Amino acid sequence: MWPDRQPDRNLLDARGLLVTGTHAQCGKTVVCAGLAGVLNDLGFTAQAIKPFSFQPEVTIRGGYEQAFLDRLNPPRQALDLFSKPSPLKMSKQDWQQLQEICRKRIYPYLLESPGSVASPIRFVENELSDSVDLAKALEIPMLLVTQKKPDLIGTLAPMLAYLWSKDATVVGWLAVESQPTHAPDWDEEVFFLRGHSDIPYLGEIAYSPSISVEALQQGNLLRNTELGVDLLPIQQALNLLVPY
Repeated sequence: MWPDRQPDRNLLDARGLLVTGTHAQCGKTVVCAGLAGVLNDLGFTAQAIKPFSFQPEVTIRGGYEQAFLDRLNPPRQALDLFSKPSPLKMSKQDWQQLQEICRKRIYPYLLESPGSVASPIRFVENELSDSVDLAKALEIPMLLVTQKKPDLIGTLAPMLAYLWSKDATVVGWLAVESQPTHAPDWDEEVFFLRGHSDIPYLGEIAYSPSISVEALQQGNLLRNTELGVDLLPIQQALNLLVPY
């Protein structure tokens, strides 16, 4: 499908991990919250953050994703939040502010990016920047999230190819079952993708009716994350030392 290639970079230098997705509403907030929660339960120190989002200038939604993250993992360090109505309104100063917010992190962090991996975050004066560009600017690796549903190859393969084309450093990809799913070819498609890409599959977070980001309900998210996800690559990417 595409040649195996990962940039030569030591992931152990990283203190952050950018969590992006194949499409909007694919489960990135659930992943950030679940991973940070499990890592903290294991004795590590990690913070899940979403400092930036795209929202209308007048909205009643607010930053409910960050509220969900904070409810599951009370913040150890204050976080500045801001939003813009569109990538066209993201100035050079805003782009720098977003990077500065992340660079000020004292603790290792999981950064949820807005939109999908290929969605523009900034598009001003013919200059386009997306999640890959943000990860490169911060010098941190990426984690790709997709929703568990039929036609995994049609959804995921283009995004893996896009990451490859931009020389992105990617820890792996995982899936979130956000609703009861009938995907009879899922295991076969996962096996195919594992054989045709060097970006590893890290598992999936199973569906639970007790998990709701909008309602700020964490339910059994930590248990589902620990049972379904290979945490070792995440720990290595965040350069987390074994707690004593």
